[in-house]
Amino acid sequence: MKATVAKLVSYILEHIADKHDKAPSEKAMRSLLARKGYKRRDIDVAFEVINNQLMDKPVLSDAMPPLRQLAFYENNKIQQDVHHAMTRLEMMGLIEPIEREMLLERFLHTDGPADMEALDFALSYIICTGHNVEVQQTMLTVFEGFSPTIH
Repeated sequence: MKATVAKLVSYILEHIADKHDKAPSEKAMRSLLARKGYKRRDIDVAFEVINNQLMDKPVLSDAMPPLRQLAFYENNKIQQDVHHAMTRLEMMGLIEPIEREMLLERFLHTDGPADMEALDFALSYIICTGHNVEVQQTMLTVFEGFSPTIH
């Protein structure tokens, strides 16, 4: 990458970071950079680099992800604290939707209501075996109601 393009990328990102209220539009940034004397081709390359980098990074949203609504028979089979624990685990990205479905399926085929002990057993012997030790410990910490500690 040319030094001018690298300098442009850094200038654009710094300019965007300085605007706490509202980021300037790409058109406004392009005109500002053109007035500062940068070449149009360098500006295009800089924006291409920024757009490619921003597309690769995950975007965290403040909105809650859509969760699956439990069917009536699932809701009656699973205790509320178990449902809350599973929701916490899924919202923190510690279990995938397919793993949630595995847990629900297991609970539906057992006798009696699914309690926290059944969830603990299912997490320990079914779900955690597919993850590394760090994720297992974090998952069980979140299961117990504490905030996650990921190192």
